[in-house]
Amino acid sequence: MSEVRAALIYSSLGRYILMGLGLASTVIVARLLTPEEVGTFAIASSIVMVMAEFRILGANTYLVREAELTEDKIRSAYGLTILISWSLGLAVMVAAVPLSIFFDIDSLKYIFSILAISFIFAPYISIPHAFLSRNYDFKKITIVRIASGLAGIFATVVFINLRFSYYSLAIANVLSVVVQFALYLYFTNDIRVYRPQFRNLKPIAKLGIFTSVSHVLRKMQYTAPDMVIGKMGTAGQVGIFSRGLGLMVFASEALLSGISPVALPYLADVRKKKGNIASAYNRAAQLITGFAWPVLAVISIASLPAIRFMFGDQWDQAAPVATIVAYWAMLRAANILAPHALIAVGKESSMLIKEIIVFLFFVCSIVIGYFGWGLSGAGYAFVFSGLVDFIASVYFLKYKVGVMVMPYCFSLLPSAIIAVICWITTWLVSVVSPFSTTNPGFTILQITLVLPVVWLVSVFIVKNPIRVEIIRAYNDSFGRKSMVTKK
Repeated sequence: MSEVRAALIYSSLGRYILMGLGLASTVIVARLLTPEEVGTFAIASSIVMVMAEFRILGANTYLVREAELTEDKIRSAYGLTILISWSLGLAVMVAAVPLSIFFDIDSLKYIFSILAISFIFAPYISIPHAFLSRNYDFKKITIVRIASGLAGIFATVVFINLRFSYYSLAIANVLSVVVQFALYLYFTNDIRVYRPQFRNLKPIAKLGIFTSVSHVLRKMQYTAPDMVIGKMGTAGQVGIFSRGLGLMVFASEALLSGISPVALPYLADVRKKKGNIASAYNRAAQLITGFAWPVLAVISIASLPAIRFMFGDQWDQAAPVATIVAYWAMLRAANILAPHALIAVGKESSMLIKEIIVFLFFVCSIVIGYFGWGLSGAGYAFVFSGLVDFIASVYFLKYKVGVMVMPYCFSLLPSAIIAVICWITTWLVSVVSPFSTTNPGFTILQITLVLPVVWLVSVFIVKNPIRVEIIRAYNDSFGRKSMVTKK
């Protein structure tokens, strides 16, 4: 368990630093580029992001889950990844012109061509990453992420100042990938298995098809609005919606991204050791929602000052979108580990079925919502799909993992109570200092000073399992200091 905690610490630390860099980059971009420029790049990146999910075709998941790795398995993973990734990169370049014609934006063809370069390096990023994840070596993964993040933000600022407009974002993306490529190979140079082979691909491809398609369907909940609004509306509306959605995605990732990379190795270990995955899943869900739900509830009320503080008041229209999407993020957080649990028990086909169901509901609702109610309607489509996702996840977790529905739902009640308390507290702050007229920096300061105390007191009042982790962390830190003092 100690190595899992250490992995969580390094994973979370790296993600938070990377998100801080990403936030800085986003703030700079939002202030230097117009909504139309941001929206243009968002259209291109959303399509490439979907295709990028297929480029490793589950090879990294396969290497993490396998009980024993051999040279043949590693070489086969490289072979399959090279076949898929390089073919997709070529497909992106070929489709660049037709897609630019479809969206009636000529510059998209150049953005697609630049982004396609990253597909060349993907095999020699994903496979080394799998080695490090398998061994819980998230310290090295953290170093790679921070270095690539710094390279990306540096390139973004430099090329925007050189007046490369939205091309700056594409160039920065490629530079970041090149840095990852170099560092991952350096950190895994003791595993000198680079030569691919194209035999025994079926077991990897079978897992990869399920996991990759599932990842694509999940990712498309972020990218589909850009494509739908880009076709039915304007690039400016794409930019506005992407900023509102982006705020909530940023908040969610800041809270959850450190957990997700460790989840599959941890749950796979529980299964290998004949442990109770359902029990491990329940406890993890309580801890996650205890952290995530209160923060997301606060942001749902304080979306306007958050948007103004991060991006400036020219993005005010994104605040109502962020408020609505916050409730989707809360529903999503409750079962963020469901795909990992299903993969760990070998039920990746059930994971795919769940994602297909959720995605079909999402696509229908996003089209109907935007067509009928504009950007707000698109936001409510997220909430509806989040509810469907929650119900479908609980169903598959019950029958495939053994998670009992009612005990699981009741176990989340303390987290819900904490979130409501934090929501009410934030609302009271808004009554005292109206968010629409108060300086956003002062509002953020008020919330930062008040809400952590409210959250901490609420955690102990409702007896959320987080209190155990807080007490343990306190004892580990101050208990050791007192022992040293006595000596």
